[in-house]
Amino acid sequence: MRTEINKFGYLQPTSVSDAVSLLTQYGGSARAISGGTDLLYQMKNQLTLLTPTTVVDISQLGLNQVAYSSSNGLTIGATTNITTVKNDPNVNQYYGALASAASGHTVQIANQATVGGNINQEVWCWYLRNNYDCWRNGGNVCYAIVGDNRYYHSLFGGNLCYAVHPSDLSPALTALGATLTVQGPGGSHTLTMEQFLPGVSIVDGRVKENSLRYNEIVTQINIPTPAAGAQQAYFRIADRTAIDFPLASCAVVATFNGTNVASAKIVLGHVATKPIRASSAESFLSGKELTEANIATAAQNAIEGATPLTHESLGANGLGQGNGFRTYILAGAVTNALRSLQSASPGVQPLVSTNPITV
Repeated sequence: MRTEINKFGYLQPTSVSDAVSLLTQYGGSARAISGGTDLLYQMKNQLTLLTPTTVVDISQLGLNQVAYSSSNGLTIGATTNITTVKNDPNVNQYYGALASAASGHTVQIANQATVGGNINQEVWCWYLRNNYDCWRNGGNVCYAIVGDNRYYHSLFGGNLCYAVHPSDLSPALTALGATLTVQGPGGSHTLTMEQFLPGVSIVDGRVKENSLRYNEIVTQINIPTPAAGAQQAYFRIADRTAIDFPLASCAVVATFNGTNVASAKIVLGHVATKPIRASSAESFLSGKELTEANIATAAQNAIEGATPLTHESLGANGLGQGNGFRTYILAGAVTNALRSLQSASPGVQPLVSTNPITV
């Protein structure tokens, strides 16, 4: 079935401040666009609450640079495409988790989609994407609570909407301690990834999982220099690798004291309405070697507190019901991310690659 895009206005500002002024002027009916891989999808499918009447093109504002220094870390302009990040030598040398996270896309998407767009993209709940009148689309119900919630919905609860945050880059950026520079009418300010992605809330009268206002633009992503000797990994598990969103993912940044873990930051992706820390797993690993037994325990700790959604029509109690099967997949993602760390103990065989795999 062919879908026509409704007529819309197109504006191309010459500076970030001009872009912010235009977004403010149009009062929420305009949206910023650069790569457009998500926004154009929304417009083609004429999603009731998400389709703008005007787009403000920020692709020509010089926000597509990648810079690194040992003192200031890595800076990525928000309109930098994902291929550029994936291929950048400094990203590959110092930010392996981010390089792996940037590898989980088709070539076509990676060449077009931007870093800012990836972390700011709308959820891919099939009820929203098929224009149901859910919370995100102007209604007052989450159909996934009792509907088909197998793939795109939270294992760890929700507020109004239970759709998972879909970004591959966000868990890695969170684990790496990234901050965002955001410009709005009052100037620029800095947000941590946790502040940017607080979970589902109402912003400007709309249900969403990030805190960006309608007249604000993410201009750059800033990642500090990793601690000396820190090891990183990102592991995603998808049904059909790069053409599907992950069923679960895990980003890890760890430091070591000899063969023992000194500290670990473990961030779970695609299983909640925001990237979440696996604090129990982090605490358990502190001071321990990455043996297979310890990795297995950490993976089980990571899924503590999961409250999978159910759906009676999808099977009796067990793996066939709701999205509970993804807790096992999440444990697998954590296991493989930890195995991938280069400082794994001699008894653990590190994976050759943390690129996407198929289950």
